[in-house]
Amino acid sequence: MSRSERVPSLDVLRGAALLGILVINIQSFAGAQTVAFNVPLRVVAFAGQRPVLNAAVMVLQWLFFEGKMRALFSMLFGAGALVLLTRIEQRDGAGTAADIFHRRNLWLLLFGTLHGTLIWNGDVLFFYASVALLALYPLRHLAGKWLVGIGLAVALVGGTFGVWTAMDVATAWPVAQLEETAHDAMAKGERPAKAQAEALAGAQAERRDQIAGMKAAPTPAARAYLDSIPAAAYRGFVTAIFTSGWILETLGFLIAGMGLFKTGFLTGRLSSARYVAIAVLGYALAFPIILGGLAHAHRYGFSSAVTTVAMMAPYELQTIAASLADAAVILLLVRHGTMLPVQRALAAVGRMALTNYIATSAICTGIFTWTATLPTGTLEHYQLMLVVLSVWAFNIAFSLVWLHFFHFGPLEWLWRSLTYWKLQPMLPTRRRFA
Repeated sequence: MSRSERVPSLDVLRGAALLGILVINIQSFAGAQTVAFNVPLRVVAFAGQRPVLNAAVMVLQWLFFEGKMRALFSMLFGAGALVLLTRIEQRDGAGTAADIFHRRNLWLLLFGTLHGTLIWNGDVLFFYASVALLALYPLRHLAGKWLVGIGLAVALVGGTFGVWTAMDVATAWPVAQLEETAHDAMAKGERPAKAQAEALAGAQAERRDQIAGMKAAPTPAARAYLDSIPAAAYRGFVTAIFTSGWILETLGFLIAGMGLFKTGFLTGRLSSARYVAIAVLGYALAFPIILGGLAHAHRYGFSSAVTTVAMMAPYELQTIAASLADAAVILLLVRHGTMLPVQRALAAVGRMALTNYIATSAICTGIFTWTATLPTGTLEHYQLMLVVLSVWAFNIAFSLVWLHFFHFGPLEWLWRSLTYWKLQPMLPTRRRFA
């Protein structure tokens, strides 16, 4: 997409989502101990020197980032696919649009496979490309409201099923009930039943083992690249996402993103009052679910079973609500021209999303695994956010400097050149030399 064809609000949102994803992914890069997806047990079990700060970081992660940034990033991919298809179809016809669209996603499929196999096993590009190839092209002409409705419904229903399957919520539920009733009975001075007592003892033993694991000194040695290639783990991750049905969440968000673009939500065309209403309603739905879940899990010691049920059972509902609220807040700032330097920085990161996404993986894997500059498991939860801020600073500075001289990010240029089977001009027109 040429510079003149870009939609500024999409670039700002994409940059914000890309940076925000690292707030969650940093736990995987750093090898942080977790319970139930991304609720860090160290916050309540082995909190280190700054327990209150660690807990505050955890709460903020869940309120604004966990799942929300991934959902927003997915929606923006769907919106970007629609923009590409629409413009090429209007200019060159449906046949050319289909050819370019499918070739573009086949190359992204390769990029995602290489990224997940050779750098980091948490890649999402493979899933975006797969879903785009299977479903997006036939839906491009549906009305925006239909796309939003279908997409969010698929994300909610399919994503909930996927989360419940992947996180084994159904199995955790009866165990959590036994633990809770045992805890409540003891709090009243009553003796729990045998099954309740056994469940509670199992949770306490599990917690002791996890605390012991956290207190164990991490291995500071770096791992040679060939010894750290995540191919096997990546195959397992891809298999789990598809077999659990969690891929339906991605499908839903990509479809919804197409609709949110058509309705004007992602382009800032709605009124300020509409964005305010979406933000207020989204947070009003999501925050009680998140805070209530965290409070409930805390009451019962953040055991795996209780935490899984409290945080993962309603996961998809609060994710959708808060992701739309996050987007609405950002779009309000864009609409009113607030904090323009920040917007320019985010837009630069967003224009180089592919480059920054893979570069972030290489940087984080490098410092935690390949060089052990920061050995895995050594940082407290809040300290991981200092690493996040450092990587953000690199993403922003690199993007601003690169785009000052070049038209595309390096991987964006490669992707575009492969898609069109023609080397694309790297220098903006005004910077070309005779």
